[in-house]
Amino acid sequence: MNDVIMIDPTRSALDTATGPLPVLEISLPGTPHGVVLLFCDMGTLDRDAATRMNHLAEDGYDTLAVEVGDGVLEVLPVLLQRAAERGWSAEQVAVVGIGTGGRAALTVAAYAELAAAVSFSAPLHGSTPHGSPPHSSPLPDRPARTPWLGLFGAEDTAAPADHVRTLAATMSSSDVFTKVVRYPGVGPDFHARLDDGLNYAASYDGWQRTVEWLNARVAPRLSPLAVAWCSRTS
Repeated sequence: MNDVIMIDPTRSALDTATGPLPVLEISLPGTPHGVVLLFCDMGTLDRDAATRMNHLAEDGYDTLAVEVGDGVLEVLPVLLQRAAERGWSAEQVAVVGIGTGGRAALTVAAYAELAAAVSFSAPLHGSTPHGSPPHSSPLPDRPARTPWLGLFGAEDTAAPADHVRTLAATMSSSDVFTKVVRYPGVGPDFHARLDDGLNYAASYDGWQRTVEWLNARVAPRLSPLAVAWCSRTS
């Protein structure tokens, strides 16, 4: 039986206006497709991030994983600076968020212009799925500036159907393409690929949609041969 080889993320902290921000990073050799800012649900960075980051690495993406919530717009410039230091520009940066991180990804999609954004189980009403206090900042009341994909469980009490419909209408009222998917019979943890059939199917479909969303919108980095060719023909 073949052992699964996992990349161990490097750990560091970024200086922000509110103090050090713990971050996990995977930087791939060769020519990665792009970089994903992975916004984890609060309290899950050490538990879940490495697995998610390795899944994204399998599809050719560098990752920077953090826990971030309402203050995402204050720390976003720091994260983008870190990405820029690794050679990534805005059109090569995507955001994927889960839970409270999904709400942060939604906020980024409304206020920043990046390649793509995806939200899993973003809480839209009341407390977060894991019992954190209600959010102090309102949901974006403006259309998306970044192409945004919202994935929700139909049984998620923090994302009622009417709230999802209102959000979808707000985010889609611009030329930027957005899409919302609600999975019947599952709650906020469907992204975790639980053993029962409905959750597993929703998780598989959600992550497949995520990769396709990124691949269609993230501008790839030129290979060394392409860079050399551009230099010769410029």
